[in-house]
Amino acid sequence: MFGTADLKLCGTAILLVLGVLTNVFNLGVMLVQQWRSRSVNTMAVIISFISLGNTVLQVSTFILMAMVWAGVLCWPDLPFFFCVVLFVWLSSSSVSFWSVAWLSVFYCMRVLSFSLVLLRALKDNISSILKVTLVVTLLTSCVMFTPFLYLHFGSRSLAPNVTENAACVIRKPLFPNWVDVNIYVITFICYLTLMPLMIMLPTSLRMIIYLCKHTLSMQKKSSSFHTVESYLLICRLTVALVWVYLTTLLTISLYYFHAIFASGLSADMLFLGLSFYCVASAILLTCSNKNLREKLRALFPRGKNTNTLRVCQEC
Repeated sequence: MFGTADLKLCGTAILLVLGVLTNVFNLGVMLVQQWRSRSVNTMAVIISFISLGNTVLQVSTFILMAMVWAGVLCWPDLPFFFCVVLFVWLSSSSVSFWSVAWLSVFYCMRVLSFSLVLLRALKDNISSILKVTLVVTLLTSCVMFTPFLYLHFGSRSLAPNVTENAACVIRKPLFPNWVDVNIYVITFICYLTLMPLMIMLPTSLRMIIYLCKHTLSMQKKSSSFHTVESYLLICRLTVALVWVYLTTLLTISLYYFHAIFASGLSADMLFLGLSFYCVASAILLTCSNKNLREKLRALFPRGKNTNTLRVCQEC
């Protein structure tokens, strides 16, 4: 009979297949588009970062869950491979979260109009700025989580409800002495969740408000039904992406803060939440991007294609 841990691992495996297929599809379409156009499209680069980050995140999530299920935390010594997977897991999640935030900034800057000279200059150069920002994000994400490569087992510490007579005594990995755990964890939580959220929410909400107002004005002018529906679709997809993003980041923050100030929550909640995020964000990106939708329709044709509206020049 399958136990609870086995069922959770199977559920994560199913999400792994769905997430990898969807993210690899998005990544492949974006790379082919770049190759054919012989140019570097900012939106395609950002979606490529998100898709690649999600793919690595989902694979590393499954590996981590499988290693915990296999009892790695019960071994006498913590394998360095576990530390490497944990480092890749956190770095890829950071790249994915920040890339979604930068995509929201890109959409907002391309859609809205600004009266301030500084914002107009930022709008004109947003493509170049974000390309550099993505590279900086990748580098800072790797540097931020480097201390996880130095995790080790200290003195034996028992998990709740585990006795010395148990077959597996779970041991808690420790950071080296030169790392102040509380300060470091709070710092990387802010970097991983709070800071991207502070960028994602205002820009997304500003764009949603603009699109809703524009849709209402178009309805009053009796504009094309398909045009109005396209704007409404983008609003719904943006709201859904914000909800997925917000839920995932709050789950991560809750898990780590609870680990610091309380007994800690089950890591299974975190693993399943991140796996769901990878699948949901990939599907929402596919539905919201014109090129991805067209490629998906080409793979699964049905009925007549409906006209869609490009919200920005590079969408």
